[in-house]
Amino acid sequence: MKAKRDKTGKFKPGTSGNPKGRPKGAGNKEVQILRDKVKDLLDDNFDTIVDDLNALEPKDRVSAYIKMMDFALPKLKSIEAKASHELIQPPTIIISD
Repeated sequence: MKAKRDKTGKFKPGTSGNPKGRPKGAGNKEVQILRDKVKDLLDDNFDTIVDDLNALEPKDRVSAYIKMMDFALPKLKSIEAKASHELIQPPTIIISD
């Protein structure tokens, strides 16, 4: 099936020259190359980085740790929770003799 185009040769809205698109999980090659280079740089200089962190003042070291956590831990999204007071049952108290 040939993709539909308008008079100027552009694809009409909702159609594409690549209907299947990029597969899920397929990343950008240039970004992957850059990530690999950064990883290699960090791996090759890990001991120096640790020494540099240890040489920092405590408040600066904590600040560096916090900044690094942004890259190591996933960001949590806030969610909205709705509750009705009618759903909450008061506890039942049983007094026995």
